[in-house]
Amino acid sequence: MRTLYILLLAMLLACLSLWLGQFKKFKKSLALILAVIFLSAGGSFLTCSVLPGDFFYKDTVTNLHNKKLAPKKTKTIALTFDDGPYEPYTTDLLNNLQKENVKATFFIIAEQAEKYPAVVKRIAAEGHTIGLHQYKHTDSLKLSAAELKASLLRGKEALEKITGQKVKFWRPCHGFRDGVVLKVAQELNLTVVNWDNIPRDWTLINAEEITRRVVKDAQDGNIVLLHDGDSPTYIHPRTETVQAVPKIIAELKAQGYTFVKIE
Repeated sequence: MRTLYILLLAMLLACLSLWLGQFKKFKKSLALILAVIFLSAGGSFLTCSVLPGDFFYKDTVTNLHNKKLAPKKTKTIALTFDDGPYEPYTTDLLNNLQKENVKATFFIIAEQAEKYPAVVKRIAAEGHTIGLHQYKHTDSLKLSAAELKASLLRGKEALEKITGQKVKFWRPCHGFRDGVVLKVAQELNLTVVNWDNIPRDWTLINAEEITRRVVKDAQDGNIVLLHDGDSPTYIHPRTETVQAVPKIIAELKAQGYTFVKIE
């Protein structure tokens, strides 16, 4: 059952409980307790859907060691980038990664890929992993199963046509998912990948703060969420993220980390 339906049902049951209590069908104290229980249950389902972790939805990968998505090495960490390609920032980022000899993972908006196919081809040619973010940047919880499947197929086919490579990984927009979303991903043989290190670089903080947050929270197997794009508007620059990446790499390499791509 969809998370939004469960939340709506919980709200209706809470209102019904309060209404019955108001009209003395049972005690008001019991009505209040039931309303709180229903709302708490609905809120819990919503929380599990919008938080990136795998506490409830076990099929969501949030760490490299969940499903062995990287070579087995000591102290590994993966840089992942969402919402691109977005020029000139994606190209600048690729230049920095090339200088540092680091491979990363890009969760690409396929509509953007069709605008910048040469950039996507370069990402693939330089050995980075290409995953799908969506065809357009759309909340999966707001789509029916059929709409989501159509969007994923369109995005997957667009990326595969550009790169000649199979797309195996998918990051839902905002990381939102529920049982239906995960079922569609399974039908399309897509592994859902979220994250467990989030510096919130899209809030337009500077490169030093992005670096500080990533390094402060760094742990073995981290999947780091960063952005080379700015969906859906593509207005704000990604200069600070681009400048932060070499700093992140330098500091974490000094701590003994190995950077890997998801594969």
